[in-house]
Amino acid sequence: MAFRRLFEILQVYDSQSVLITGLLSSWTGVLISAIMLLSLVFIRRIFNIQKQIDDLRKQNESRVLSAILKTEEKERQHFAKELHDGLGPLLSSVKMAISTNRYHNKNKNDLLENAEKLIDESIVTLKDISNKLSPHVLINFGLYKAVRSFINKLQIIGDPDIHLKSNLENTRLSFNIEVVLYRVLCELITNTIKHAEAKNVYIDLLADAKSISLKYIDDGIGFDEKQVKEDLIGLGYSNIQSRIKSLNGTFMIYSEPGEGIQVNVHIKRN
Repeated sequence: MAFRRLFEILQVYDSQSVLITGLLSSWTGVLISAIMLLSLVFIRRIFNIQKQIDDLRKQNESRVLSAILKTEEKERQHFAKELHDGLGPLLSSVKMAISTNRYHNKNKNDLLENAEKLIDESIVTLKDISNKLSPHVLINFGLYKAVRSFINKLQIIGDPDIHLKSNLENTRLSFNIEVVLYRVLCELITNTIKHAEAKNVYIDLLADAKSISLKYIDDGIGFDEKQVKEDLIGLGYSNIQSRIKSLNGTFMIYSEPGEGIQVNVHIKRN
């Protein structure tokens, strides 16, 4: 526009250069249009590059989180193995020694019998800790049977009633997905038992060829919407979000006071 105004001024002072000035004005307009078109192309390329950078950053974040979780699970397995294979046999040996000694020392029978009971409780506790650190059912039989086993142990206590619906009975998923979903479900159920005062829990764990979806609902006391973000940290939901994020999955939570809680998780199988 500035160039065209300059050419118009030249026409006023030099009437013989009208044709040349008109041509220059037209070609200037063409040149400016071409420059604008090239600018748009470069701007679009810049946006595409920025999008690629954002995608790479998200992928790297997921890889880092996944590596952290893998390392955590390996350490859990190692610690569980050390407990089971190291301390377990020692306690069993002590129990055998006390049992043998009890039959040969009738006067100390009550003391030794009490010690034997304490060792029995220690062995049971040891197995329980080992199983929580690295559940052998999950590793050997898959996600569905591990979750079912966890629920069956809790149902002895009573409330809440936990209803599990799944099509994964005999389906094995990748190690990362199975471990993450198992830990997430255990965390959700534990939170419900500790804080929600719920009577029922409904779990839908479904998979198809492309994705896995988890819907978790309890009929407990729920959350105050204004305090949800603060409660998410206090109840360990930030940890759940990190686990789901490591699989490039989505995690959504809904709650109202007196209406329980609903959690939706969606993970792509690839």
